[in-house]
Amino acid sequence: MNVLARKARAALRTAQRARAHLPLLAVALAMSACSLLPAQTMPEPPPLLTPASLERTVSVLQIVHGAFHERDLVFQCVVDVDPQRLSIVGLSAQGQRWFSLRDDGRGLEAESTVQAPGVLDPRRVVADLQLALWPLAALQNAFAGSAWEVSQPAPATRRLRRQGRLISEVRYASADPWQGTLWLSNFESGYALTIESRPLQ
Repeated sequence: MNVLARKARAALRTAQRARAHLPLLAVALAMSACSLLPAQTMPEPPPLLTPASLERTVSVLQIVHGAFHERDLVFQCVVDVDPQRLSIVGLSAQGQRWFSLRDDGRGLEAESTVQAPGVLDPRRVVADLQLALWPLAALQNAFAGSAWEVSQPAPATRRLRRQGRLISEVRYASADPWQGTLWLSNFESGYALTIESRPLQ
C-alpha cells in the first residue's frame, strides 16, 4: 500500500474512533455555520439512498479533481460501504483530514475541520457519489414518484433530471465505476468533478 493510501487509512481509523461522538457533532454543526456548507446556497440535491441499496461491500480510495466556478480543488476520499453503513473520509491532497461523513441508513452525520473548503456540502458529496456509483435500478426505485429521474442512455453515460430539466451527467471510462475514472458535471450548480477510484485492500 503506498504512502497516500496509508494516510487515507489512518484518517479513516481516526474518524471511526470518534464515531461515538458524531451525533453531538452533527447537532453542533447543524446549529452553526458548518465549514462544509457552500458560500452560496445551492439547489437541494436529490434524496439520499440507504447504504444497503448498494447491495455490495466496497472500500476505495478516490482522488477528486474539482472545478467549482473560478476555484479548482484536489482532494481525496476514503469510501467504505457495507449494508449497515456508508463512511466517507475527506482528505486534502497532502493527506490532512478535512471531513468525515457517516450514514447508517437513519440519517447523515457530518464532522469537519476548520481547514475544510466551503464548497463541499455533505449531502451533495453523498448524492453525487450515489448518482455516479449506485446501481441504476436502486436510484430509479428511490426517485420513483418524485421530481427526480435518472437514466442511462448509453453504457458509459448517466443523466439526472429534475422535472425534466437536465441537472447532472456522469461519464465513465470503465465498465466498473468503482475502478477507474469517471467525470461528473452539475450544470445547475456549475461544478465538475473528475474522480479516480481504486480499491483499498
